[in-house]
Amino acid sequence: MLKKLKILFLSVLAIGLSSFLLYVYMDEVLPKGEQGEAADKLADQMLSAIGDEAWQRTGAISWAYEDRTYVWDKKRHFTKVVYEGREVLIDINDRVGYVVANGEELAEADQKALCEKAWRYWCNDSFWLNPISKIFDSGTQRRLVNWQGEEALLVTYTSGGATPGDSYLWLLDENNRPKSWKMWVSIIPVGGLKFSWDSWETLETGVQISTHHFNPLRTIRIHEPVAAFHLNQLTNRDIFALLLSDTSQLVNY
Repeated sequence: MLKKLKILFLSVLAIGLSSFLLYVYMDEVLPKGEQGEAADKLADQMLSAIGDEAWQRTGAISWAYEDRTYVWDKKRHFTKVVYEGREVLIDINDRVGYVVANGEELAEADQKALCEKAWRYWCNDSFWLNPISKIFDSGTQRRLVNWQGEEALLVTYTSGGATPGDSYLWLLDENNRPKSWKMWVSIIPVGGLKFSWDSWETLETGVQISTHHFNPLRTIRIHEPVAAFHLNQLTNRDIFALLLSDTSQLVNY
């Protein structure tokens, strides 16, 4: 027993020491930059490089992220999130939702929890889908940064989403299309974690989406993105009718 406890203690100590050394080695200080016209110009060039005008014309988009699937009606700002065997419809603007329970009785508290979880999933997963078109959103700050001799764009979100205060440093290729970003976010204790932005696909509406984000610790993939000008090009019916027809069934989340 003592031998097993000793082995367990040494294992925990080794993991803790490795984590500490990894943190010390990888952690980076948030870089400084200059706000103003030059930063905004680079942001505009980045938007142009990924076809932001086409994104603005995109009315609906579907995709998969890990074990979750989405249909997002961008025009009405509704989304369907399917996760853990459940289908959740949410009105992102008004923060109300509906859980398709397939005949199962769900307490209101359970429905609220499921809608809240779906909303948090949507915030994260839609951000990985296309955060570039959000760099001029209300509450954002843009700074031009000299990163290893090249111009880079630091975007800080002071409000909105599930984790306001996060910052992202965009590193661009010769055409001003993102090739990677470095993250300073509240949910990750290590600053400057880098993910690639590659495997770009041009979708049906003309917008470009990066579907592969490599990091040695974790790789994130966007699966089967399909864009359309109208929701009815993705679905044969209005899948969000429940959000409009019987508001008494909706719960605030």
